Amino acid sequence: MRKGVKLGSSQGYWGLSYHMEEAYLEKNISFQPIFSPPIAIFSNKYYNELCDLNHEKVHDYCFIGSINSWYENRKWVIDFAKKYFTSKSIFINTDNDPNWKLLGDFDYSNKNLGYCPKNQQNNQSKNVQYRVIKENLFYFETMCKSKYVLCPAGDTEWSFRFYETLMCKTLPIVISWHHTYRTKEEANIKYKYLW
Repeated sequence: MRKGVKLGSSQGYWGLSYHMEEAYLEKNISFQPIFSPPIAIFSNKYYNELCDLNHEKVHDYCFIGSINSWYENRKWVIDFAKKYFTSKSIFINTDNDPNWKLLGDFDYSNKNLGYCPKNQQNNQSKNVQYRVIKENLFYFETMCKSKYVLCPAGDTEWSFRFYETLMCKTLPIVISWHHTYRTKEEANIKYKYLW
């Protein structure tokens, strides 16, 4: 963790800074770490690695992430999955909770298929926050092969998964359009919303 940073701020996230650093270095631009960049920027290399994955849509819905850590912000995901997920869906609660009750035949929780950064030591380090695609193939390939990915808020109003979902060429599902941006600059991006 870096000094002077209040974790859980509504806009900041070290994962974004690590990606921004890679994008700047790719263009030979000097970079100073920024906890809350105005616009999320990713390198061409990272995006191209995601584009090279299989994008044949074989899953309808997908959610791979922690539930327990942010239950209040994510309980809608459970209700949504119970109502809409099918045998073609993938649901994984990455908390590895031994008391988790499976939601249906689409629920693969407790099979060690997902990854929960919050459970790692030094969880704000680049080693934890920067998801190397080749080391997280199941996570990224599942999103790439899904039509929709649930992107609930976590400890902030937005989710890093939202950016990943867009790069995976998949449609993100959020409970509010306010969960699609961190900053006023991102709020001005003209996404099309369906509801």
